[in-house]
Amino acid sequence: MASDDQERTEQASPKRREEARKKGQVPRSREIHSAVLILGGVFGFSMMGPMVISEIQKIMVQTLSTLSSTAMTEASFYQLTTTYFSRTLLILVPVMGVLGMISIAASFGQHGWVWSTEAMAPDWSRLNPLKGMQRLFSLQAVAELIKTLVKFLAVGALSYLLIRQALPTIFTAIQSEPSQMPAIAGHAIYRLALATGILIAFLGVADYLFQWWSLERSLRMSRQEMKEETRQSEGDPMIRARVRSAQREMARKRMMADVPKADVVLTNPTTLAVALMYQHGKMDAPKVVAKGAGFIAERIREIARQHGVPVIENKPLARALFKAVRVGDPVPSKLYRAVAEILAYVYRIRKNTGGGRR
Repeated sequence: MASDDQERTEQASPKRREEARKKGQVPRSREIHSAVLILGGVFGFSMMGPMVISEIQKIMVQTLSTLSSTAMTEASFYQLTTTYFSRTLLILVPVMGVLGMISIAASFGQHGWVWSTEAMAPDWSRLNPLKGMQRLFSLQAVAELIKTLVKFLAVGALSYLLIRQALPTIFTAIQSEPSQMPAIAGHAIYRLALATGILIAFLGVADYLFQWWSLERSLRMSRQEMKEETRQSEGDPMIRARVRSAQREMARKRMMADVPKADVVLTNPTTLAVALMYQHGKMDAPKVVAKGAGFIAERIREIARQHGVPVIENKPLARALFKAVRVGDPVPSKLYRAVAEILAYVYRIRKNTGGGRR
């Protein structure tokens, strides 16, 4: 295991991350979800609680009044309970809706939208006792155990401190009017829930960071895996090299086929060759139809002489065109004058020789 981890030195590729996401492997913390629900419930109850309690009290008063003034039969009892629960449900639906939206926001905020059918599929390997023992003593299981113990001790200690602090108030409430007890109890519960929510939120952030680190660690790749993935996504390097070689050969053949159509070939004179063509009225500027160095330059000059295309030595212009212009592109404006002088010279030669090429 240690040697395997040492080999996995590369960060996960985008493809590996996407595959893990499809499997539902994303960093998530149940504690953040719980904390957001608790805190959302606390703040929601602080804003909507008085209204909800007031409405429920009204329903209870009306229900009790009906009980005292109406003879109870099976039909009247059914109607009374149905009315009571339906009115109570209408009051609680907004509260439950807000909590539901908070729950969805807590999940979405951690890892965005994740829909994984693979995560919902049954995993029969979980029935394997050997793998079960491995999971039981894994780093993730130890972390979950420590997290549970820390959460239990922290929430327990916080609850003890808050309850102990509230004991004098509770004793006072017992000796006071019964109508004051709900307010005192509600305030104590509010403080306990708020403090618990904040504490669990801190634990949730720490847990989320651990889950993120653990996932990143599990997704790391070895260099061999990176090479295999590259080979699968882009193809075998040797095959790609052969394909590129074939493509270059085809492009070279097309380029050589255009050399006889050129008006002139410029050289420097031995290592470079650039073939130019210009069609008056069809082209805005002369264009490079072929160029090459070394053997290709020699081949361009040979084909040009075979087809009567003038081969002219002009070192500066040949170098500038070879460096600045791609095959098929027009000559840049800064070289117009120099190219125009060469073409004018070629046209004069053709005129003097009766239109033929040499």
